[in-house]
Amino acid sequence: MAVNFDEKLIRVEHVIGEDIITETVTGEVDVPNAKPDIARIIDVEAELTTIDVEVEEGGVNIDGVIVPGIIYVADEDDQPVHFFGGEEDEARVTFTNFVDIPDAEPGMEAFVDINIRRISFDVVPRPVNDIDNEEEFELGRRVRLEIVIRKFVKVTEFRQVKIIRDVTGIPEENIESRLLKVENVVGEDTVTRVVTGTLDRRPEEVGDPEKPSIERVLNATADLVSITAETEDDSVIVDGTIEGGVIYVADVIEGDQPVHFLSDEFNFTEVIDIPGAEENMTAYVHPRVRRVSFTRIDDNIVEVDVILELFVKVVEMEQIEVILDIIDDRIEVEREILRVENVVGEEVEHDTITRNINVPNEKPDIERVLEATGRVREFDFTTEENGVYIEGEIEADVLYVAIAPEDELQQPVHFFDGVLDFDNFVSVPGTEPDMRSYVEVDLRRISYELLNTRTVEITAVLRKFAKVTEYMQMDIITEIVEVAPVVDDECPPSYVVYVVQKGDTLWKIARRYSTTVDALIEANPSIDPHNLQVGQKICVPDKIIDPKG
Repeated sequence: MAVNFDEKLIRVEHVIGEDIITETVTGEVDVPNAKPDIARIIDVEAELTTIDVEVEEGGVNIDGVIVPGIIYVADEDDQPVHFFGGEEDEARVTFTNFVDIPDAEPGMEAFVDINIRRISFDVVPRPVNDIDNEEEFELGRRVRLEIVIRKFVKVTEFRQVKIIRDVTGIPEENIESRLLKVENVVGEDTVTRVVTGTLDRRPEEVGDPEKPSIERVLNATADLVSITAETEDDSVIVDGTIEGGVIYVADVIEGDQPVHFLSDEFNFTEVIDIPGAEENMTAYVHPRVRRVSFTRIDDNIVEVDVILELFVKVVEMEQIEVILDIIDDRIEVEREILRVENVVGEEVEHDTITRNINVPNEKPDIERVLEATGRVREFDFTTEENGVYIEGEIEADVLYVAIAPEDELQQPVHFFDGVLDFDNFVSVPGTEPDMRSYVEVDLRRISYELLNTRTVEITAVLRKFAKVTEYMQMDIITEIVEVAPVVDDECPPSYVVYVVQKGDTLWKIARRYSTTVDALIEANPSIDPHNLQVGQKICVPDKIIDPKG
């Protein structure tokens, strides 16, 4: 019985290697000369503003810049609050690191995800030199930072791999195979866009407090609140929400609070061309805020520009059976090492969260709720046995008509918000703690019920998607070549009888067996080298080097 099989070409993200590193980055920043000394630090925030990644021989080199923002009480009699930080104050902490990925080579792709896990700080003396070159110290002028960052690094290259499948003519017990669920990569692209938002200190809703006028902007920040990607024909539509904020000096009378924070959300939509994408495919988007700048328009408005980098990848999930080994003396095989992330499983669950949130003490009682909205503020997840544990927070916003005294403006509109925490275990059978997870959490619907004049019951419906993968390496068969035993001295001793396959040429056969076309013609004088026939037998001389595989 003849040996038959089918072939399929797939484009996979071949994993060269990956690693996770946690390290502490230390640095010192000085108070600008125009600012007073520090009496006490109130808070320190930090953001990654620049990450440069380069794949080198044997690993990945990562250079980064962390920009801190420091809010502090000044060492003055009235203890005003001040802020410094950002590039304009030359406050920056740099780091560089080489992550060992032994098989990495220049030209490969690197995915790097860096998160700031913890920030600790201390006010330390700043050394100065006096005229006698003896070292003295200034107090309250320098802050030492210790920033713990976690870096995940994965190096990949896209490969087009031929998969052998549906082998017939060989007993099933002689074939070893494995079922894989892999992502066939359709296309990817990285684009940089500028997203502009406007921050207005004047409240949109009646009853919300108005912030003081803007005299001078100190720093601008931007955080990605949410981002989604949807595939269309030959493109991906990315929708996102950015929360922009500015720290500013207020135009107020002396003695009032001079530093204020103003924030608001603004949306963006980008269409990214990915040839070959179709509506039912899956799109992944990895966003990164590269830089934030600001322009003070007037006393009321600040315009914030966010330079956003978007990496988009479109994949098509395929379940394939790869052939690992075949035992049969009629064939020879070629093999290739395949390193991929095998999808262990994925699951979608809907969860209903119900919590009560209360009106803040400074706000009036509720007469009637006008609207309740919300968003997933943050979430974290861990891979556990047979599933993924997800926990996070929902920020719920309530717009309401207040109960007002008869001698005041009737039906004033007010606003307040609250936080709903949630946790949930998404069952994904077969997962283990050391496997990797990809998680999406979306708020699908939010509703409310007024329990009393101070309490609103919020019900939120969440959609949670969890996909778990494992890194796998295996030798797969990518080529089957049918050979035939020597019969009736049709070929000299030690020769191989090769059976011509579809698409073969003498050059391909010679290359396979590390010989030459001339040697094949000399050993087979009766063949027409320009008209090989499928099933035709050819004598292949002296196998000094074995065929591939």
